[in-house]
Amino acid sequence: MKKHLLIRMMQTVVIILFATSVSAQNQNVVISARNIPVRTALTQIRQATNVHFVYEEKSINSQQTVTLNYPQGTSLSTLLNSLCKQIGLTYEINDSIVLLYPASKQTTPHDIHILLLERGNKQPLPMATCVLNPLGAYAATDMEGKAVLKNIPTGKYILNISYVGFETVQREINVEQNLDLTIRMTPTSLALKEVVVVARQNVAGESTSSIIGRQAIDHLQAMSLDDVMQLIPGHLMKNTDLTSRSNVQLRTLVNNNTNAFGSSIIMDGVPMSNNGTLSQGGFSSTAFVGTDLRQISADDIESVEVIRGIPSAEYGDLTSGLVVVHSKIGQTPWQIKGKINPGTMNYSLGKGLRLNKDAGILNFNLDYAQAWGDPRQKTKSFDRYTFSLGYSKDISRIWHTDTKVRYMMGKDWNGKDPDAIDDGTFQKNLNQLFSLSHNGKISINKPFSRTINYTLGVSYTQTEMEKSSIVTNSSGLLPILTATETGYYNVPFEQSSYQASGGSLSRPGNVYAKISNTFFVKSKKTYQNFKMGVEYHYDWNNARGYYNDDDRYPLQPNSNGRPRPFSDIPGIHKMAAYIEDNFRWEISENRFLKIQLGGRFTTLQPWSDEATFSFSPRVNASFSVNKWLNIRGGFGLNSKTPGLDYLYPDKKYIDRVAANYMPQDDKAGQILMYHTQVYNVQRTKGLKNATNRKWEAGFDIKLSDKHKLSIIGYHDKTANGFGSATEYFTYTANYYSAEKGLVITPGQATKIDWNNPERQDIVFSTTGKIGNTNVSINKGIEMDFDLGEIPAIHTSFYLSGAYMESKTYSKDINSSNPSDLPTEYTIANTTPFKIVYPSGLTNNVYRRFMNNLRIVTNIPALRMVASFSTQAIWYNYTKSNNPPMDPIGWIDTDLSYHEITADMLADENYKIKGVSLKSQRKTPKDNVPSKAPITWLMSGRLTKELGNIGGISFYANNILFYEPFLKNSTSNTLVQRNTGSFSFGVELFFNL
Repeated sequence: MKKHLLIRMMQTVVIILFATSVSAQNQNVVISARNIPVRTALTQIRQATNVHFVYEEKSINSQQTVTLNYPQGTSLSTLLNSLCKQIGLTYEINDSIVLLYPASKQTTPHDIHILLLERGNKQPLPMATCVLNPLGAYAATDMEGKAVLKNIPTGKYILNISYVGFETVQREINVEQNLDLTIRMTPTSLALKEVVVVARQNVAGESTSSIIGRQAIDHLQAMSLDDVMQLIPGHLMKNTDLTSRSNVQLRTLVNNNTNAFGSSIIMDGVPMSNNGTLSQGGFSSTAFVGTDLRQISADDIESVEVIRGIPSAEYGDLTSGLVVVHSKIGQTPWQIKGKINPGTMNYSLGKGLRLNKDAGILNFNLDYAQAWGDPRQKTKSFDRYTFSLGYSKDISRIWHTDTKVRYMMGKDWNGKDPDAIDDGTFQKNLNQLFSLSHNGKISINKPFSRTINYTLGVSYTQTEMEKSSIVTNSSGLLPILTATETGYYNVPFEQSSYQASGGSLSRPGNVYAKISNTFFVKSKKTYQNFKMGVEYHYDWNNARGYYNDDDRYPLQPNSNGRPRPFSDIPGIHKMAAYIEDNFRWEISENRFLKIQLGGRFTTLQPWSDEATFSFSPRVNASFSVNKWLNIRGGFGLNSKTPGLDYLYPDKKYIDRVAANYMPQDDKAGQILMYHTQVYNVQRTKGLKNATNRKWEAGFDIKLSDKHKLSIIGYHDKTANGFGSATEYFTYTANYYSAEKGLVITPGQATKIDWNNPERQDIVFSTTGKIGNTNVSINKGIEMDFDLGEIPAIHTSFYLSGAYMESKTYSKDINSSNPSDLPTEYTIANTTPFKIVYPSGLTNNVYRRFMNNLRIVTNIPALRMVASFSTQAIWYNYTKSNNPPMDPIGWIDTDLSYHEITADMLADENYKIKGVSLKSQRKTPKDNVPSKAPITWLMSGRLTKELGNIGGISFYANNILFYEPFLKNSTSNTLVQRNTGSFSFGVELFFNL
């Protein structure tokens, strides 16, 4: 160690003495010598490059010979690598000083210099991503295609390089000294031997996910992110339908609020937040929630990762799944695309421009799509306009940035067919989205801070709904209820239907900021990659909300029709912090252990009455038993914070008839009076984050180099999803009639004797509170089987499938009005008490088992790929369980709770406030489960490249037009299956 320190001191002295010497690191060195002594070789290098060597005398064997044969010239680093490899030393270079020392005494790691070129024309590829696994070391190529991975410990690694429009490079490298690598990337083309048009599974030991590349998206002829999702195991094939909103549903068979609201979409590092979305009226379990996938154009996507399992601690604010979308960044040719099928057309134009010198790269994409549903009856349509502009720039050698601006406008229309009589009814929705994302990576290259990553994002959405409809009047007397304060009101009324118009205006916005630090540690056979970071979200909605064009003729003349300005609702502040360790232990050549261990802390509205907190630990692990078997599993908690709709619900309006005197021969005396009770829940207190508990276990079997079977079992439970929470209050309301309370004078307006009502009713009502009452359980087994290729016919086979089971129920108070009430209560529409039953016994269960076989034939010589997919649904089961139940308690009008005992139930004559308890025992008929017959579906796709100028694609779904009439398990009625599944389309694309 002392001798090595002495060498360092000598190097410092030499640097000072030769500080004015010209650095020769970038010179082209010409030397051709065979079997010459080491010292002679050092002399020739010094003379050719003007460098000076510093070394310990005894480390050089003067008798040893070396060969340096570079008659055409090479770089100094390549020359020194060759020399040191022959003499068993390593080197370190600083300007024109070269330090030589034994490799065993090395105290500094190595640098990997990468030159990235396009195969063929040898043009440099800027802004490519270079990652060294399993360390996670990162670098991006500059405008000359160069990148440096600095301070890499000695060891074996996998170098991954990706660039838009090119095949990903994966190369195993052995780092024992500084390396100079020249790597040539191949443009993605059907002329290549390997073409990937299916979803690929990620590596073991990380989150269970599927990665979908650009080739698969193109072959699918996807028009939005929703189309891409059908490549995921367990998802069904379907036709493109842009006229209906769609959200993310992962590992579930039922579209409910918990699953949709808890799904997260990350677009270029920024979550597409739906926390600022607000709806009109009270909570609805059927309202659309989540992110509408139609707004994400498929032609601007480079790759998609769908994480179905336990995600990294880096990702939060989710329960049911995560979709990570990477848009196109990098230099690309002009590309024009046009897709059309019977119900949709989509056109796009894109280009990646390399700006002058070091100004960076500019990407843009224009996209227009129009859909009209059934072309025979054009009663609905959808138009989408999208524009994105991306800019990549290296601020310095260590600071790389990517910035993306997006604008999307979507127009939904529902109305009458043009050939039908126009009655003036329609509904139009205009959705405009503006977003800005900025990602930066700063390569600090310090021991505990290798790369600083930061993300900044802003999004602003304006959603405007305009509607004109006929408000029907089936009773002949339709009250117009618009009161917003508690009291008695004479209300106007209509005796016939009327036309109304109005709408809603919503402007949700989101600000997002994130900063993280990554570094790695290597010790012998172990590798650790650490991530840690903090996030901040702010969501708001500042808009008019729901409105009527004329409040005298409202769209909804009832309790859900009151206007509500969204601007009165406060915004949401949310903060999070996370840390994660990715550990890998190379036990032997074919055995390793990988563990991804992390935790995430999230807080919402801190220091306020509605504050929530959660901690989410997560772990994924994989153990390689031998070269053909991996065992993996994981456990994790995911937490979703409540949005504005849940934290700040609308007021609850209860309207009751207080007087109804309508003599036909005395119009002046007619009176219709209502009592309106308003309950204002200013905020939801005690609401917790919805937390999903997820387990996974499975294995991967590598049968050969090209055959792999993966099976994973999972169990997800969200025990505290968001839903209505029954919370009662009571109030009194008077009723006045002609017999008592109304002062009637013929020909004059009827008056009220307020102190003399016919009766005074005690009314039960719920407050409209939101709670953690929704329970969702999903479990199943997923399979992904790569059957390999038959080389003689260039055909590969992929078999995927899933058995899935979903169960949903509510753990809210199960209460209702008692049955067989006395007449006095039924006339007044009141109840003397609420009867309570056990919660959670009523539930819905869904099960499905399906497989999808994809056969892919790639003919490189013809630059053509064809695929055939066969989907079989072997088992499709649905059952609503409603078992017999005995009441367990009752709630009195003073809101006191009283337990019902077994002795009370055994007494057939026992009564509660004059109501027989015996009649409250529920004995419903057992619901018979519905089992659908086996159905199957076939689709075919063909993509042909026409040289480098473009190509053509064609697809047909349900190509055999299989729409059979089949029975199910509960009915002998023949029902046609697979209806609406037949479709076909074509795509043309040109590269300029």
